[in-house]
Amino acid sequence: MMYKNILKISFLAAVGLALCAACNTPASPTVAAPVVGADQDTHGCKGSAGYQWSALRKECVRLFETGIRLNPSAGQDATLSAFAVFVEGEVELFLPGQPSILLQKAPDNGAGTWKSDTLTLAQWKGMLTLEGKSGTVLYQGALAN
Repeated sequence: MMYKNILKISFLAAVGLALCAACNTPASPTVAAPVVGADQDTHGCKGSAGYQWSALRKECVRLFETGIRLNPSAGQDATLSAFAVFVEGEVELFLPGQPSILLQKAPDNGAGTWKSDTLTLAQWKGMLTLEGKSGTVLYQGALAN
């Protein structure tokens, strides 16, 4: 009987030592997770925090705070909006996945109109409409937020 108790104690001691040894082994190296806001572009804008560079404002902006949302029309990817940023009558256009585009003010025709080589942004009755070169409506949005 005494022999069985010694075996049990020896077994428990061996298991305890094995567990202690396992706890003391060095942990495998882990890769640090990127910190949100730790990324910066060439202008110092933190994309992971929602900022991107506005050439017109000459500062980092959050388009969803600063710009006017233009929602895609039929035939466009319905999940990605464009944004228009206005500064003193000038417009910078941000299209999904593309660098921003500065639009030039067109001669006044009773409504605000801005153009590039291939795009036209027109303001009419509180709405903004972005058309492609062929006149196809790409995006629309209300001026009032």
